[in-house]
Amino acid sequence: MTISQTVIDQARQTNLVSVAERYTTLRKEAAKEYAGPCPKCGGVDRFHVKPDGWFCRQCHPKFADQIEFVRWADGADFTTAIERLTGQRPMQATIQRKPTVQAMPKPADWLDDAEMIVDSAHARLMAGGDGATYLLSRAIQPPAWEAFSLGYREDVSLPGTGGKDRAPAIVMPWMRGGKLTAIRYRFLQAHEYTDLEGHLRKAKQTSLVDSDFTGVLYGGQGLLGCAEDLRTLVLCEGEINALSIWQTCHGWNWDVLSLGSESAKLTTAMINYARRFERVIVWMDKSEVAKSIMTAIPGAWGMNSPGGKDANEMLQAGHLGGLLATARFEACETDMERERLLWNLWDNAQLPGGIDAGARQVMESIAKGLGKAL
Repeated sequence: MTISQTVIDQARQTNLVSVAERYTTLRKEAAKEYAGPCPKCGGVDRFHVKPDGWFCRQCHPKFADQIEFVRWADGADFTTAIERLTGQRPMQATIQRKPTVQAMPKPADWLDDAEMIVDSAHARLMAGGDGATYLLSRAIQPPAWEAFSLGYREDVSLPGTGGKDRAPAIVMPWMRGGKLTAIRYRFLQAHEYTDLEGHLRKAKQTSLVDSDFTGVLYGGQGLLGCAEDLRTLVLCEGEINALSIWQTCHGWNWDVLSLGSESAKLTTAMINYARRFERVIVWMDKSEVAKSIMTAIPGAWGMNSPGGKDANEMLQAGHLGGLLATARFEACETDMERERLLWNLWDNAQLPGGIDAGARQVMESIAKGLGKAL
């Protein structure tokens, strides 16, 4: 059976302003129009809503009705959206869906232990101490700690020592589809030592036993998860670099994912996801790795580390925003892309912390070229 037109009409008669106020803070702009931060992509006043419709000038520029809003905001299907708007459960034929292929689940005891490690380590980090001091020395701020559930442990076993030798480390969980699959430990300093077999070893990181990094990119916790065709994705190496880029650019409406190491490979699923974005920026240490990724993702734009400095070093120097904004500007092919970059930078410039001098210079240059007044 199909949904009756009467129920659909009832859903479309719902006052959308009242519904939208559950998702964001609105202020009155006109007699029947309100504006505020977009529930999806943020900003200051990108989201506009009237009693009968809405739009976001950044991630949903097309004016849409009440049903589309609930589908967009909640990820709901058509039937569920109507039910939430009307309080009625409409009758509809069951839609057969293809089963989703999922990774093999972790043993319950591994998940229990890993989740306990992540939770306790995160609480320890947020309480301050050596872990917090280390991250702050790398210019990684608490909002990034929260977004990526970073943590701190004092007693992580050095590889090959069987737990005999331990050292403090930052705890970095890796997620697939919102579920924990691996934990990487980043020691607060590199260690040189002799393992149980008498071999001299060097280690700056290790991982929890039975962690599975296969087919996973680091940074999924920070993805916005909508309107990729209007946004920018940065692909990089290393968790600390990914955190640095996210901290700098998430307010610009950008996403970042890390391969973790240059030896990791992009899967077909990863490539297909990256292709959804308006533009992909590839920042790898080795040019052959970057070229391989750029070949697989048409339109991807490569960038190099200036003077051999990585993203975190550029963040500490106060130049990361300018570097990334310049690369994105150079990758623009249309005035529409340039204008989108302009307003992404401008929106972020209004927030506490703003943008660095280099990014501001790019913003002002774009505005001048397009004849826009800031």
